[in-house]
Amino acid sequence: MIYTIFLYQSHTGLLIYDKSFQEINAGKMEMFSSFFLTIKSFVSQLVLNGSQELKNIELGEYTVLVTSLSKIKVDMVIIADKEDAKAINKLIPKLIKVLQKHEQQFLSWEGNSGEFKILDHPLTELILANVKDVKKTLLESPEQMLKSIWAHKKKLTEEKFENLVQERDLLIYKIENTVNIPSKLSTAQTVVELSEELRDESTFLKYQGEVSRFKNELKDAKFKLNYYLNNIKTSVNEAVDNLGGKPIHLGDFKNSYLNLYSFSTKLKLVKENGWEIYRELASKLIDKDSLSDHELSEIIQTLLNMSIKVEDYLN
Repeated sequence: MIYTIFLYQSHTGLLIYDKSFQEINAGKMEMFSSFFLTIKSFVSQLVLNGSQELKNIELGEYTVLVTSLSKIKVDMVIIADKEDAKAINKLIPKLIKVLQKHEQQFLSWEGNSGEFKILDHPLTELILANVKDVKKTLLESPEQMLKSIWAHKKKLTEEKFENLVQERDLLIYKIENTVNIPSKLSTAQTVVELSEELRDESTFLKYQGEVSRFKNELKDAKFKLNYYLNNIKTSVNEAVDNLGGKPIHLGDFKNSYLNLYSFSTKLKLVKENGWEIYRELASKLIDKDSLSDHELSEIIQTLLNMSIKVEDYLN
């Protein structure tokens, strides 16, 4: 099976086009984004090292085929199953014919990869007509692919290895001992990078999953911040409307307190400072009998004047 085709501009090494023929849902693609970047980085390095003729580079049960198309100044790189290498070598001339139909486009390319979307249909038709299985994915054995790629990297010195392990372990400890989601996300991304340098595929893949999880947690936290923010406004307005002509201290601000407290709790997860203001307002609101009418009125006015844009609280 052919998993991916990459097209690089020969004289610059820039990626012009890439097309995946794997069935990968959006969730898994997001989770393994660094995995695919590692593959792209490896493939890019092959191109930069020069490829004047057809090459086969074995990566475990996979193969990377590099073909230089001097006429259109493009290097074509195919990742496929090793067992299909002979069949793909026979397919390559057909792929070249498709690409050469767009010779002028390749020769005049100025950086807009979107213009090569026109290749999607003809390449897909050609691939699907010549592959045995279109349901496989590189994600079925990412550890093997990573090991094979990293086997081509220069070995680290013992001192460098130990320093990177120590740095990574400290970052993992930091992740486990903080509640701030953006900090966890940023740190997990660094752990992934260090694990790549260390050729530690299990930690690399584990923290790719963590990166995906933290991104989802951040998205969820922002959604809930918006929910509680709107509820604060609604509940305060309802409490004020229900007062009629009664003194402000007789107002029922319980729902306002609950939403304000929840808002401060979620804000704490995404921002290290500033959430305390809203926690303090919530505490004062629940203990309103200890406040003067003026103080309580000021708090109510502050809540009514709160911005409804979540991003205003995250800057």
